[in-house]
This record gives sequence, C-alpha cells and structure tokens, in this order.
Amino acid sequence: MTTTGRFGQRIVAIDQEIRDVLAQADPALQPFYGMMLYHLGLDATRPGGGKRMRPLICVLVYEALAGAAQNVLPAAAALELLHNFTLIHDDIEDQDPTRHHRPTVWSVWGVPQAINTGDGMYATSRLAVQRLREGGFPADRILDFACLIDQACVRVCEGQFLDISFESRTDVTVERYRSMAAKKTGALIAACAEGAAVLATDDPHVRASLARFGDGFGQAFQAYDDLLGIWATTERTGKVEMNDLVKRKKTLPVVMAFEKASPRMRAELDTLFEPPAPLSAVAVGRIREIIDELGTREQLEREITTHRMQALHELRSIAALAAANEPLMLLEQLVASATGSSEPVASGTL
Repeated sequence: MTTTGRFGQRIVAIDQEIRDVLAQADPALQPFYGMMLYHLGLDATRPGGGKRMRPLICVLVYEALAGAAQNVLPAAAALELLHNFTLIHDDIEDQDPTRHHRPTVWSVWGVPQAINTGDGMYATSRLAVQRLREGGFPADRILDFACLIDQACVRVCEGQFLDISFESRTDVTVERYRSMAAKKTGALIAACAEGAAVLATDDPHVRASLARFGDGFGQAFQAYDDLLGIWATTERTGKVEMNDLVKRKKTLPVVMAFEKASPRMRAELDTLFEPPAPLSAVAVGRIREIIDELGTREQLEREITTHRMQALHELRSIAALAAANEPLMLLEQLVASATGSSEPVASGTL
C-alpha cells in the first residue's frame, strides 16, 4: 500500500463521517447543507474532498496512542467543520472570490447565506462532538475535548481580529505577528493533536508535548502559507497571484521586510501600503521587488525550517508515538508536505 493510499483511506473515512453529520432528510433544507458540502469539496461536482490536514492529525495521533481510530472520527469531523466555518467567514472578510480553484460560498450565494452557512457549520461541529458518546469515551474526556476546541475557537477568532487589525498598520513586529499566528493558525492545529491525546490518554506530559508539536507545526504552516501568498502561482494556490499584497495584508515576509528595511526603504514601503485595498499592480510589483531585494524569502524559509524541526522534535520525544511506526511516519510526512519540505523526513516524504 502506498503512503498516498494510507492517507486516502483515512480521508475517505473522515469525509464519510462529515457527510453523516451533515445528512438531512428534509428536501427544503438540502440547499443549506449543500452549501456546506460545496465549500468542503464534498458536493456531487467534485470527485473528493480536500487534504483534511487537521482531522488527519487527530486520527493519526489517536491511532498512535490508542490503536484503531474509528471511534475518534467524530472528533476529526468536528475539527474539520470548525476549521471550515472560519474559512467561510474569512472569505467574506477578505472578499476572496475563489478558494481551491472555484468560487467561494459568498460569491455564489451572497454574503447573508454565506454567513448563515458558516454559523451552521460551527453548530454542526458541536453536534459532531456529541457523537463521541457513541464511541464509549468517558464523559470527562469528551468534556475536556469539547472545552479544548472551544478554547481553540476563541483563540482563532482573536487571531483573526489581530490579523485584520494589522492591515491598517505598518508597525507590526515579527514577534507580534508570531503571536497572532499562534492564535489564528497554531491554536486549532495544536487542538487537533492535543485533542486526540485528551481522548486517548490521561498522561498530562503526552498532552503537553502534542500541544507544543501543534504550536510549532502551526507556526511553520502559517509561515509557509505566507510564502505561497507572495511567491506561488494561481495554479498552485487557486487564488490570485500575490493576493496577500493586493489586499495590503501584513503577512510575515512583509513584516520582516519592514524590520530589515533602511529608513528610506521603509518610508517607501509606508507610502506603497498607504492606499486602500486593492493595491495597484504597480504598487504590488514594487513591494515584491523590495521584499526580494531584502532577502526576505530566504529568511522566511529558515524560519519555516526552525519551526518544522521544533515540531518534529516534540513529536519524536513521545515514547508512545515513537513505538507506533506507521502513524508516526505519516505524521512526519504530513508535516513535511504541509510546510514545503523537499527533503526526506524520517522514513520519507509524500
């Protein structure tokens, strides 16, 4: 069986659990749940869903700690639904017309229906958590898991608040940006890893190590996403090229450029970012030139590598995980693939 096949079987199981959560017999409500399925890539016009990185973390960690992961699928579905509720709202807030190479929910059905769809997806994520009771988990573990993802959801919203507020500022430091990323991206990734441990074990050290793994993975993942937001093509991301710059977003490479720039160049950057979004093609082109001149991409790639290795160090330090060869290998490969590593990690990469 190939590595891709191993991921594929797990993704199929996760997607089926999500479909079960969203199943609706009332014909009048089929379009409502249809918008959710569309956003998730589970509608009839698509051959399959997305990469499902977050629920895969949950499933693989649980497998490593407790064996067969069938009972933890509701938790994996809850985490994916929670993540995607934030994406539906994020697309509205950023006015993004496309995601994953096709129109976003708001651009097809309008903002009011998209807001309601996001709200509904959040509510169904809570119902997915309740399905854990059918798996025989102790009530206190289910409550601890529910509390953990609720805390993560609040942190994601806090991070989104900071991220939006940064768009109108040019005094954002790298440390402030990392703090925002730890909330907006790292919190939910950490909850996926720690949440699986909450359901699998009472060992506080294992839970804490997996939370730190998720934090490091989240920082590396966000930094790599920021790299793609400036240097990747539309074919790679499904979004407009250099869209982060067009929208005046203060992503990590931009923040790094402001910190590294001379007073003269910083003043030029201030001027280029001064107009409201969308920035002109000329302004975006010049900002990209400055970022390249300052060697920001190389600095960003070093940061991604540092966070990736910190995450993997935490993962490998857990004896119970180290003994689970296949889940650990797949987790390492997932980290490598999601953070742009072209070098082998442990037993190989995707």
